[in-house]
Amino acid sequence: MVELTETFVLECAELDKDHKRLVEMVNDITDDIDKGVTGNCNSKVLNFVNFAKEHFSREEKLLKKNGYPEAAKHHKHHQTLIAKMEHIQEFAASAETNQLACVSLKRELVYFLMDDLITTDMDFKDHIDSDQD
Repeated sequence: MVELTETFVLECAELDKDHKRLVEMVNDITDDIDKGVTGNCNSKVLNFVNFAKEHFSREEKLLKKNGYPEAAKHHKHHQTLIAKMEHIQEFAASAETNQLACVSLKRELVYFLMDDLITTDMDFKDHIDSDQD
């Protein structure tokens, strides 16, 4: 189970709400896998991917609005994550019949969150207006 601690809160309501939702979605998927309920992984992962892409768009728009000097670099990082989502979707498509795909799916979802929330988003925390919604 992934937990979004105060250390990783950006103090920007819109982005924090998105991050919380992404964590909830990952926890829901991994919980299902742990329970052996894998028939709905594909649809849940598709919802996760779509929401993550929407989140990236909102985040990039906010970074540009706030004049974040590394906005282009952050966009490129999001493109890397979008490419990784293709592998996540492949694992999800096989999850119902392949235990290794389930293990890989869980790992990749957690890595995805760590890569987005911890590795890069903390870099711009001081560059966004916390009153933005």
